[in-house]
Amino acid sequence: MKRTLRAWTGVATMLCIAATMGTAQQRTYTMKTIGNHADEVLNVFVNDANTMVATCSLDETIKLWSLPDGKELRTLKGHTAQVNSVSFSNDDKTLASGSNDRTVRTWNVETGAQIGVNRGHTAEVIGVYFNPADEKGELLASTSFDKTVKLWDTKLGIELKTLRGHTMQTNSVAYSYDGRFLASCSDDRSIQVWSTDLAKKEPLMTLIGHNAPVLSVLYSFDSKYLASADQDGVIKIWAMPAGELVRTINAHTDLVQDVSWAEDNKTLVSASLDKTVKMWDATTGQNMLNFPVNAEVWSLDLTSNASTIIIGCADGSVRMLTEKGNEAGRTNQKGK
Repeated sequence: MKRTLRAWTGVATMLCIAATMGTAQQRTYTMKTIGNHADEVLNVFVNDANTMVATCSLDETIKLWSLPDGKELRTLKGHTAQVNSVSFSNDDKTLASGSNDRTVRTWNVETGAQIGVNRGHTAEVIGVYFNPADEKGELLASTSFDKTVKLWDTKLGIELKTLRGHTMQTNSVAYSYDGRFLASCSDDRSIQVWSTDLAKKEPLMTLIGHNAPVLSVLYSFDSKYLASADQDGVIKIWAMPAGELVRTINAHTDLVQDVSWAEDNKTLVSASLDKTVKMWDATTGQNMLNFPVNAEVWSLDLTSNASTIIIGCADGSVRMLTEKGNEAGRTNQKGK
C-alpha cells in the first residue's frame, strides 16, 4: 500500500539509558532528515568503512549518501519496479539490489554504473546480501517471494545454487560473518539455516519459535548469535551454530521489518511501523532506547559503535540519529 508523503525537517532529541557496569549511563541522540526519496524508503545499508549508506525505495531508485555528513552523492536508476533491498560487497566497491522486477542487479559504487542484471527468480526479489567473508566481493545471496534462496557469482553473472525448503514466501537472507552459514526467513514462520558449501542444498536446521511471519534475520559480527524479527513485533535471539533460542523480546507494537547489530555483538537496534526505533542489550533483553519517530520506519542500519543510526521511513525520508559527542562521526569497520 502506498501512503501519503509527510515531509519533515525538524530535529528531535531523545535520551537513551544504557546499563554499564551496573549503573545507568545517559546517551543523547539527535535526529535530522538528510534527504528524501519520492516514495517509501524500504531498505538501508551502511558500508563496511562507515563512509557511505545506500537506500532504496518504492520509487524504483537507489540513493547513495556520504557519512557522517549525510550528503546525497548519486541516484542509481535501472530497476523497473520498487527496489526492496540493497547490500554492499565486502570491499565496498559493488552494491547489489533486489526488486519487484524479479532481478538482482549490481552497481559500481564509485560511478553509479550498472554492472550486471541477474535473472532467475520467478517472483519479487525481497532480500540481497553479499558474503562478508568473500574478500573479492563477488558472492551474493538473494531471496524472493518464489520461496527460494539463490546464490550468485556476480563477477561471472551466473547462478551457483538454488535453495528450497520454505513453504511460503521468503522475506530476508543473511550470511554469517565467517561465511560458513546462510539464514533465511519466511511467512511460514520458520528460519532455515543453510551451508554455504555449494555441494549441500538441504537446510542444516529449521528454527521454529515465531508465531507470525518472520520478516528479518541477521547474524552478529562474531557469528555467535542470530537475531530474527516478525510481523507481531517480536524479536528472538538464537545461539549459533547450535540454533538454541536464548531470548524473546516483545519489542514493538507493530511489525519489525529490520534489525541491526553493533560491533560489540550485544547491542541490537530495531525499527518498526509503530513509528519507533529501539535499542536492546541482546544479552539481557534490556531496552536501552525508545526513540519516537513521526513516521513508520521500514529499515535501519548503524555505524559500528551505533553512534550513528540511519533510518528509512514510509514518508520517503532518510533520517540520521546521531549520538551527542559523535557528531564528527566514527570510521570503525562494520558490516550489516
